[in-house]
Amino acid sequence: MATMKTLLASAGLVLLVACGGSGPAPASPEAPEPPMTSDEGGAPQAAAAADDGFVRPEGLPETAIPVTDLDGTVYWVEARGDGRVALWNFTSDGQVGATAGEFSQLQDAYPTLDLSPLADQMALAEEAAAEDDTGSGTGALRAAQDGLVAATPGAQKALELARMGPVLELTGPTLHHLVESMGGSFTMTKEELDALLKEQSDGRFTATNAELKALIKGSGGAGITEEDIRLLLPKTLEAPPPKIDRDAPGKGRESDDCPGRVYGSGKREICLPLGALSFADRVVSFTPGERPSKPPFDFPETALGEPDYRNTYSADFISLGCNGALVTQFTDNILVDVDGVDLYIFEIGPVIEKTELAISSDGENWIEVGEIEGARSDVDIGPFVQKGDKFPFVRLTNASAACGGNHSGADIDAIAAVGAEIRLSLDSALLFDVGKFEIRPEAEAALSDLSAQLENYGADIRVTVEGHTDSTGSAASNQTLSENRAKSVWANLSAKISPVPADVTIKGYGASRPVADNATEEGRAENRRVDILILPGKKGYLTE
Repeated sequence: MATMKTLLASAGLVLLVACGGSGPAPASPEAPEPPMTSDEGGAPQAAAAADDGFVRPEGLPETAIPVTDLDGTVYWVEARGDGRVALWNFTSDGQVGATAGEFSQLQDAYPTLDLSPLADQMALAEEAAAEDDTGSGTGALRAAQDGLVAATPGAQKALELARMGPVLELTGPTLHHLVESMGGSFTMTKEELDALLKEQSDGRFTATNAELKALIKGSGGAGITEEDIRLLLPKTLEAPPPKIDRDAPGKGRESDDCPGRVYGSGKREICLPLGALSFADRVVSFTPGERPSKPPFDFPETALGEPDYRNTYSADFISLGCNGALVTQFTDNILVDVDGVDLYIFEIGPVIEKTELAISSDGENWIEVGEIEGARSDVDIGPFVQKGDKFPFVRLTNASAACGGNHSGADIDAIAAVGAEIRLSLDSALLFDVGKFEIRPEAEAALSDLSAQLENYGADIRVTVEGHTDSTGSAASNQTLSENRAKSVWANLSAKISPVPADVTIKGYGASRPVADNATEEGRAENRRVDILILPGKKGYLTE
């Protein structure tokens, strides 16, 4: 995203003061009086008075009040006439900055700043301006003070708040994550909350920081309940349609030139032959690194599935942070090398920030593909891999120096395998007895269903049958067992398919390509599997 100076400029705010730096900012008729700093140029001297536990720096106007960002950073703001505000920011190295402009401009420049304390002050300023017959342009601010009901678990069920400040658009998982990052909790899981929102709305919940704080406080430590959310949902349903940024990819669409679905537009248009099946399915790990993004824009699961970015207030993407690293996994498909583009990263924003890309077949040994930058985030892995190699794991590491703030580093909406094979995985516990490779009778129904799926792709397909084990036992016995299990599965399937595909490869990998952690029983169970990998042909999507 943008640097602070660019952000202020794009919002139309005026950078007024930069105390403690190399020199004063130009004078401005709306410039607030700068707070005083120490003689040594250090941190601002504190006055004795405090506001709700916040120490007031010396030199601030008495009418300036403290507001906080999601990470607890304190700013000071003051309402001016005609719907204008001034803001002061103090940094730990003694720098003091001030900006001034319209309230809406401040919202755009500081999208996660809780500006609700300005409500009363703005109303008083409006009334004073009306008495002087000079007020104008603040009707929208008063209208923005519509109350919302934040439920409490006790008899007193409602608390009226002004809906001031930036309104975030949150899905169930991002709402869950944001509340937890603010010290609150839910009585529902992420999945249950997501299902509730999809049942009652379009799957999104809109709220300001102040509203979420009221929810957390009202829950009294017992956790926010389904009843609480249901009482708040009318506000979401009444909210105006979201602003859609110009570079939002939008939902996939059909095209005569693409056998799957097309995403994006203009220079960022991309055909994904496997459509919605193309995208990363699981977060393996996320390391925020230095100067991470602020919640909810640090939530890695927003990089999964189809692209759904709308705008910078919509928590539909992850900002990696300085040196932040995200590892994702394809589970129902797998990355392979085909002619042309193989991998596409849906990075949002006007500029593609530098990101280091690596891919892996096992999640441990990585092939460094290089940096992504420029107008598009498409990658050909051909120069780095062998034909036939398959890669379920992708790692993205922020390499941009422009990081910090709400959206720190590269902003990732989705990760898609353009060159991909369809992956159908069978649990070895269903197919075989322990240590055996003969098909169990109980597996026949599942194999019949799988053979029907294979027939739907036609005979002009490439099929790879892979056997895999967990890490228990010797490497030699695991290798032999995995090969024999792959052969047994294909012998069973090929007897059910007509015509039988001609291009078939059968391989055993033992324990060398895990998809989960072998240190846990759950992980070992996932690793004991037979994978059927399908590269569709004329009836399908890709050619090598």
